[in-house]
Amino acid sequence: MLYPQRLDAATWEIRTITITGQDGNDLIACSLDTVRLTEATYTALSYVWGDPTFTKPIVVDGHVFQATVNLEVALRNLSKDFVGKPLWVDAICINQQDTAEKNQQVPLMGELYSRAAGVVIWLGESDPAMEMLMEGMAQEAPTLRAGVEDTSKRLHEIGIRKRESMFMAIARRPWWKRIWVVQEALLSQEDPIFRCGPHEFTWSRFFAFFLAHYKEAEKLGSTSNERAPEVSEWQERLGSQDSEHYKYGAGSDVITLSVYATVRNDFQRINHVPLSAIVAMGFDRAATVPHDYIYGFLGLMSEHDTTLVDVDYNSSHWDLYRAFAENLVASEDEDGTKVFSTLCFSDGEGRPSWVPDFGRQSMLGPQSGMLLTMDKSWQFPPAVWFSDDNEVLMLAGVLLGDIIWSRHIQASQDGLLSNISGTVDLARRETAAGTPSLTRLFTGNNGGRGPLLKNDAESDRWWEHLMDDAFPMKALLSSETGQEARGELDGLTISSVCSQLAASALLTSAGRSLFVTTNSQIGIGVPRCQPGDVVVYLYGMCAPFVLRPEADHYTIIGAARIAGLEDAALLERYCTEYRLAEATFRLG
Repeated sequence: MLYPQRLDAATWEIRTITITGQDGNDLIACSLDTVRLTEATYTALSYVWGDPTFTKPIVVDGHVFQATVNLEVALRNLSKDFVGKPLWVDAICINQQDTAEKNQQVPLMGELYSRAAGVVIWLGESDPAMEMLMEGMAQEAPTLRAGVEDTSKRLHEIGIRKRESMFMAIARRPWWKRIWVVQEALLSQEDPIFRCGPHEFTWSRFFAFFLAHYKEAEKLGSTSNERAPEVSEWQERLGSQDSEHYKYGAGSDVITLSVYATVRNDFQRINHVPLSAIVAMGFDRAATVPHDYIYGFLGLMSEHDTTLVDVDYNSSHWDLYRAFAENLVASEDEDGTKVFSTLCFSDGEGRPSWVPDFGRQSMLGPQSGMLLTMDKSWQFPPAVWFSDDNEVLMLAGVLLGDIIWSRHIQASQDGLLSNISGTVDLARRETAAGTPSLTRLFTGNNGGRGPLLKNDAESDRWWEHLMDDAFPMKALLSSETGQEARGELDGLTISSVCSQLAASALLTSAGRSLFVTTNSQIGIGVPRCQPGDVVVYLYGMCAPFVLRPEADHYTIIGAARIAGLEDAALLERYCTEYRLAEATFRLG
């Protein structure tokens, strides 16, 4: 029997493995030892399990153990350097068939990774993107001009675009999306080591190169040479030409890298992450067990917050999700309601609509409110009530209008601006009065970075040109005039401004719905918006919400953004001017 007895939680027992070599059948052979965490010396392995139905045998204490293919490959790779050195590997060191042992080991994950002598991250086998990365990092000064033979503007830009595709390909590796890797990477006291095929490099070296790349890439500020034949050929070689993934997935993947680039240093200073940020860290990640969308971050929580989580894999994960949703809504920290405003909400499936599925959250997908939120909330903190059975959440707010018309905005990138222009024309026919500029509506919150230009009139001017099919935009952007830096554009070029406006519109509106309310408001909401829904502002939130009336309650459809009400000050002025009456909304 491989696990003759359960680990003793009271004394912080853990198991470690030690690679002893290979047996006569060329199988990786390991020994298994039980030690106290406070006395152990080991290196922790961070990796992706992979498909549990595809396995390869290894030998542990004389017993054949079916490891996932990715784990077996990782151990074989590590056997070159780690023979005789203790390792901690979750799939082997925790009896995965013993729920009680899992329940008592999971709360130790924070201590386990922070006490490790080091963390080795297995990314998988090498590929062309990884080979390009290694060549780039071999340069003494990692800039994007390194490795570009011709310093002409065109070839320089192509070099940047190719490396942009390289980082997208690297970011698509499954490791970056696994729930548990966040704390595994952040908690290590030593610089984590990446291993990928025959290559090895440190965390700090990789992200220094990544940040150098994006500092150089930001200087382009346009889509120039994005579709050059050389770039397309390279993307095809990397398998990164999937337009749908480029729109949502690749953007999200690169954001994930951007977060990792700074969050480890930040965490080393503060030593814990607020619950609201914990929820946001789970966006676009994968876990085999739904509980792990919360449990996977226990090691990052403050001592107080960990007391709110009782690890029990036998309990319903919906009870866990409900508790976290309650905490976000009733939080004394405004970040809680801000995160709640960004969440994707789906059909109840037997649960209240205000309890989100934390396993299906996305940063950039059309169901997300991430790019629709205001700069801050209004009327914070909200007054929160729950029904006796905790099924109905009651929040005060104001009714902004009923949706009387809606149209789906196309999801594909090609021809999107023409589709937006035509859909806006239809929407304006439904309004009883003139509508404000729609630039801020369609460019969203710009990722929290504020307006693109200091002069709103210039943003509006070039947005209207983008909306005008008759305007010779393509010729202008490729001309000398379009490539000249202009003072009225804060030193940017026309090409750069228009490209950034178009990119923001792609992320903010593609795949969502455009709607009109009874008060002649034009807004953007999630795809499920339809006539008969209502648009409300719930006090303390960072975005209006679309709700669907039911017999005795409302169902949450998702966040929205309304032209002319894009920030808290505008919303407050509107509610005061029109003397909107406060109401209590029952969310079931």
